[in-house]
Amino acid sequence: MMSAPRTTAEVSPAVARHLGVWIVLAGGLSALPFGSTALSLVREQLHIGCGMGAPGSEGADTWTCSDGIGYLGIAMTLGGMWLLAVLLGALAAGAVRRDDAARAVLVLVAGASTAWVLGFTWYGSSELVQDEYAPMDGQAYWQAAVGPAAIVAAASIVIAVVGLCVRGRLSQAAHAAAAVGIVVATALQPGLGVNTIPAAALLAAAAVRATGVIRQAGS
Repeated sequence: MMSAPRTTAEVSPAVARHLGVWIVLAGGLSALPFGSTALSLVREQLHIGCGMGAPGSEGADTWTCSDGIGYLGIAMTLGGMWLLAVLLGALAAGAVRRDDAARAVLVLVAGASTAWVLGFTWYGSSELVQDEYAPMDGQAYWQAAVGPAAIVAAASIVIAVVGLCVRGRLSQAAHAAAAVGIVVATALQPGLGVNTIPAAALLAAAAVRATGVIRQAGS
């Protein structure tokens, strides 16, 4: 008896693993240019490490920020998560043979990378902004600059988690939609891209690895 022909959405397990690795690596490299936008977000929009002088003083109505060296710790914090997400994502996409397990790790790391940049910027806005004399407090600056992107990103991760709970093409569609959602969140706030672009790549890799789930559902 002849087997059913393979659809264009299905690829062999080996090809899916290799393709997933390349997607993760490409996402990691694509995120590097967003390093400068991350610094702009932190310093110019969220005013982390900055303060405003009292009314009547020389620094009134003007943000005074740390020099570049003062932001090395922030660069290492966001860059460290970038490296971790790319390494773990490539390992999960290429070395984990079970599709379900690979997708779970990819979604977990993507969620961690997204939560890391959102959580860190929230913490910095809450604790590292000298906003006593500013028009708004640090959290209000975060809500204005990051809030819409955070909502879209969080919803995307939820969709990705739902994708782990369904099977067949719904799983693949959920991961692909989540990856697109993270890209949209990055477009809303490019300063998050150093960590959200790798997350989108991991979710795209999860969509590729979902082809194994489709094969199992169709067998």
